[in-house]
Amino acid sequence: MDPLFKKFFPYAILALFLILTFTILRASVFGTVDADKHVYFEIVFLLLLAVLGEIAVEHLKQPTVMILMVLGIAISPSFISFAWGFLPFGGLPPDIMRSSDVLGVFAQLGAIILLFKVGLHNKIEGVFAFDNLMVAVAGVIFPFAVGYFYASSAGGNFAYSMFVAASLTATSVGVTVAILKEFRMLEARFAQIIIGAAVIDDILGLLVLSLVLNVTGGALEIGQLAITAATAAVFLAGSLIAGKYFVNYLDKDWSSNSRAILLALALMLFYAYIAEFIRLSAIVGAFLAGIVLNRSRHIREIEDKTTGLELIFMPIFFISLGMMVDVSALWQFAIPIVILTIIAFFTKLVPCYLASLAAKLKQTDALAVGIGMVPRGEVALIVASIGFTAGALDVAQYSIISAMALLTTFMVPPLLSRVLKK
Repeated sequence: MDPLFKKFFPYAILALFLILTFTILRASVFGTVDADKHVYFEIVFLLLLAVLGEIAVEHLKQPTVMILMVLGIAISPSFISFAWGFLPFGGLPPDIMRSSDVLGVFAQLGAIILLFKVGLHNKIEGVFAFDNLMVAVAGVIFPFAVGYFYASSAGGNFAYSMFVAASLTATSVGVTVAILKEFRMLEARFAQIIIGAAVIDDILGLLVLSLVLNVTGGALEIGQLAITAATAAVFLAGSLIAGKYFVNYLDKDWSSNSRAILLALALMLFYAYIAEFIRLSAIVGAFLAGIVLNRSRHIREIEDKTTGLELIFMPIFFISLGMMVDVSALWQFAIPIVILTIIAFFTKLVPCYLASLAAKLKQTDALAVGIGMVPRGEVALIVASIGFTAGALDVAQYSIISAMALLTTFMVPPLLSRVLKK
């Protein structure tokens, strides 16, 4: 073989491969590719974006959660469409993320795995403690009352006012937990109060949502509300009792630990499914599964072998939160969004802070609890989407509530990080 040919042949193949890759990438971003094929491109893109986020965290010294959400905004359809108009390019803007259903599943798995891992480090007695209940109740009653008063005073109808109030009662703990984990403070008492209060908030929020759906749909049905409360109570108590038998079965001598890991993951997803089915958040079910498995002798293996899942799915969850931001809505309804966001911030911060002081936490810890309970995130988005689907909210009202939910989520990483550094 000619030495010159042997020397340059690999470079020629590499050049052709690069041209092929560029052509495929261009078609993936600007062209039309079948959805079942394009999804692989999207997954690769999200994983590389997560790597970029890790690099940015190292250089910018900012919380991972905030960096990932900012990257999510940068690739959101609304931001790309907005920015494309200022660039000297013609044609349609790039369409990167098309498989919203796949992204939604991946993001949900990220939240589920995150709360499952948190549950592995908690005991049930610590979740439903009196201090947690006190913070949770304060963080539900006050936001609901103030939210309803504001929305009705601003000219909103009864249905809109009730859905605003319901969305303000929610607490999305995923972002807060990720920051606490990053600072290695999950075992601190104030962190346990945040996690426990957020779980109780989800249960109380379910009852509030049931109340709102009944009231806005006509006469209040006390029976339906009682059934909702009883269903939630049966799931919470039953999952823990059944979990004891599951752990006893799991801890028998197995020929392979991998079988125990698969059963643990099946329990996590099954509890998440039940919670979602009865309109509790799936993350509550995953959290309960973690608490159940806290007593297993396989806990260390479960912890270690689910780390890979956490590394894959958790960044996608936070990127997806950023992608939900509607940039045009932020501009179009800026004033009501800002007002509602301020109300949302202080109606969680102040009562939860005061309740934490009553629980004899130090001022800095109590402030961390107040800030940690602020994010509304996907829980408020679910409330808003239910209202929109039911016809109780129009597009503008849905956009205002959704923007508030996401802005409160964005506010927490820098503020909580600042407090935790003290």
